Formats: sequence, C-alpha cells, structure tokens
Amino acid sequence: MLEKIIETIAFHSKTDIKLLSPETNILDLDIDSLCVLKIIMDIENLYGIRFDDEEIVEFRTAQDIEQAILKKYK
Repeated sequence: MLEKIIETIAFHSKTDIKLLSPETNILDLDIDSLCVLKIIMDIENLYGIRFDDEEIVEFRTAQDIEQAILKKYK
C-alpha cells in the first residue's frame, strides 16, 4: 500500500520516486494545492474510500495517508 501511495505522489508531483520515502513531507515537494488534491483523489479512488477534510489537512507524509487508509478499513 505504501509503495502505491508513494508512486501516486511521485506521478502527480513529477518527482523522481527514488527521492521519496514514507517520511517525505509532501509540502516540501513544491507542489500546489491542486496537485495535492489530485494525489488525494487518486488514492481515494484506488482504495475505494473518502477522506474527510479534517483528515486531509493532517496529511504530511505517505505514512500519514497510509495510516488514515488503515483506519478506514478497521
């Protein structure tokens, strides 16, 4: 799951995936809010879930997103 999240972040941010880790702060990637929204929407579609706005504003890393997904499946 984490690998797919990182792939999605790399694709939308146009960042070399080798430069990303589970702890990479998404906000450090010099991307705009539309790009972040596209990342979130793709991940939601991939896993068939929806995040609340309150959850999204807390996302900083791929690990944060993974943890939020895992909570949805509990």
